[in-house]
Amino acid sequence: MGPYPRVVTMPANLTPRYRAAEEAYRRAANDRERLDALREMLATIPKHKGTEKLQADLKRKIARLRSGGGRGKGSGRRGPGHRVERSGAAQVALVGPPNSGKSRLVADLTHARPEVAEYPFTTRTPTPGIVVVDKIPLQLVDLPPVTAEHREPWLTELVRNPDLLLVLLDLGSDDLLDHWDAVREALAGFRVHLGEIPLEEREIGVRYLRYLVAGNKADLPGAADRLSLLEEYAPDLEVLPVSLETGEGLSAMLRRLVGILDVIRVYTKAPGREPDLTEPFVLPRGTTVEGAARAIHRELAANLRYARAWGPRFHDGQRVARDLELEDGDILEFHE
Repeated sequence: MGPYPRVVTMPANLTPRYRAAEEAYRRAANDRERLDALREMLATIPKHKGTEKLQADLKRKIARLRSGGGRGKGSGRRGPGHRVERSGAAQVALVGPPNSGKSRLVADLTHARPEVAEYPFTTRTPTPGIVVVDKIPLQLVDLPPVTAEHREPWLTELVRNPDLLLVLLDLGSDDLLDHWDAVREALAGFRVHLGEIPLEEREIGVRYLRYLVAGNKADLPGAADRLSLLEEYAPDLEVLPVSLETGEGLSAMLRRLVGILDVIRVYTKAPGREPDLTEPFVLPRGTTVEGAARAIHRELAANLRYARAWGPRFHDGQRVARDLELEDGDILEFHE
């Protein structure tokens, strides 16, 4: 048997979308297609006790493929320096036309040092850097320009798999509308759709990603007029004006990124000690006490007897239920 065993047939209440994704997995020609199909299977599988083993199996396969453990037909090779290890609370990939300011944005906001120049296509390899926003570390990844004519195959994983895309446009260019169309066309070539839609409406194999559009060089003459033209051209599109030259709008842009990610900060404390309020655990909104324990360590969740909580909505040290949904700023003390 090859390295990708057939997925075991599951209970009869599997949805048609799950079965379609399972078939896509069997027919996949390369690791990218397998990964897309597995994610679709995990997203559409009924969540109940009878499918827990399969859910775990799907997660293992996804982790294996994401770590580069797959060796199936068509897995291909990545060039040196073309892989970015995830870091921080979320990965934000920067896409946009040449000279929109992606490299300078990463250089100005992080300790990374991508090559910055006035001529196009300066960036040839991905450059990651960390920016901390309200104690939440975000990994910004500077990528080469994404255009219909220049769509490097090795960019596929980096464009399809971040937590969020930051599209940076150039408000100083008279080709602004063409640039926006070119970015969307290039992303479509990677089978990426800007924005999330209901599961039942999604096309298998397409990645639906959260995104934010920022217009750089808002300080230049005519930038406001070009922004107005873009808003008329794409009335459903929201563009945040920013300027790397003056710093205008950058703080608002970073806060908006965090808002789109929809995460909370949860702090922990050991019994009899003060909480550490310097480095929170960053978790998806809706995470429960038990989910937080699992995110910290699997054994902690397995051995958890109870938890106590501190915060505005609790009496200090109040004992809380495992299924309590946490809120931003909650402090937890776990007891095993």
